[in-house]
Amino acid sequence: MSDNIIEDIEEYLELKNYVDYEFKKEYGFTFAFRRQIVMIKGRVTSAEIAPVGIIYEENGQYYLAPLDKTINIREVVREYVKNCI
Repeated sequence: MSDNIIEDIEEYLELKNYVDYEFKKEYGFTFAFRRQIVMIKGRVTSAEIAPVGIIYEENGQYYLAPLDKTINIREVVREYVKNCI
């Protein structure tokens, strides 16, 4: 065992945490959703899809109107431009 017991537990349980963003165009708006999946030993133990905001374009730039102050706006917009533009 190493000095960091949390890393040992995560390794033993094969704990994986996946976070990504999904985008859906409806009624002229682009809605951004955060998807988080936690897996232990290859099995889904929890999953969450939560709305994070609305993406809009203004003067050739993309912006996110967030629904929560804790969202990393740059990360969401970067993911949108990378996958949807």
